Amino acid sequence: MSKKKEILYHVIFWLLFVGLEQLLRSITIDKNLNTTWSILQNLGFVSLELLIFYINYLFICPKTIPNKKWRLLIVAQFGLLILFPAIRFFYEEIILFKIIGYHNYDMRDLTSVYYIYDNSYYSIRIMLFSLVGYFMKYLWNTSAQVNQLTLEKKQAELLALKNQLSPHFLFNSLNGFYSDLYDTNPKVADDIMKLSEMLRYVTYESENDMVLLKDEVVFLQNYIDLFKRRFDGGVAVTFTHPHDTGMYKIPSLLLIHFLENAFKHGITDDFDSPVTISIKTEAGRLIFTTTNKYRVTQSYDEHGIGNKNISQRLSIMYPENHSLVLEQDAQYYNVTLNIPLS
Repeated sequence: MSKKKEILYHVIFWLLFVGLEQLLRSITIDKNLNTTWSILQNLGFVSLELLIFYINYLFICPKTIPNKKWRLLIVAQFGLLILFPAIRFFYEEIILFKIIGYHNYDMRDLTSVYYIYDNSYYSIRIMLFSLVGYFMKYLWNTSAQVNQLTLEKKQAELLALKNQLSPHFLFNSLNGFYSDLYDTNPKVADDIMKLSEMLRYVTYESENDMVLLKDEVVFLQNYIDLFKRRFDGGVAVTFTHPHDTGMYKIPSLLLIHFLENAFKHGITDDFDSPVTISIKTEAGRLIFTTTNKYRVTQSYDEHGIGNKNISQRLSIMYPENHSLVLEQDAQYYNVTLNIPLS
């Protein structure tokens, strides 16, 4: 849902909600009430409804519903149930009383329990409206994102079919080259085997949304080895990763984008400042970092298509539960990715 459309829906809702509420007040309100007090009380009450609605809609719901933190959501609703009458009491019975000299409730017999109970209708009502509004927005956006991903996947599959050369032919050919060179030129044979493994991984594993972290690590290592081979070992790069990654899974072909960028834009022949790639697993999360020195004349495009696609993919898969930080100073470019492990 676009921001303009969302704002329009909110304006329509509040015009109808406040309009009907004011119509009801005009029918039921005591005509003998002080007019100034009535106007100020009404303005404060509507402002309080707006405040509670958007605290729930803009802060509580986005932090709890996408991450399925239902206990925290329930606790927060009870908090709003107390906050509503607390603010109303402070405004009407303290501030307005000092200004107008008029109480809304009989203060002699008023208790906090009764005041909260008497206001529960208004507080629960506005909380429910905000919850329903957020759920509608969340379902709308989720449906749109799923449809967009489905469309992009179908387009990618169609493009792959148009450009497809039988993978079995490629793998069999590479395996044949490997066998021919195994005895005479083992280094080249080893490179051919790595290339075959990479092609197999890209061809088959990319069809899956999630892959084993250990397979992704092997894929990155093979990529680095072939890149070094291409430049006769004159590549300054360090790659650290845990030796035991268990059965953790991550989105397929997620990390290669950042590795390619580091090699493409970074200075790869400076052994005093090598390209650094690091993978860590901590508390059920993946922390992936790349650091590379770059030439002053070469600047990264942080808003390029690749980064946008990665950010969109992460937002869909891990809403409110990931971080992707891209930092650039005068000499170095740093990427830090933090996502939950499956």
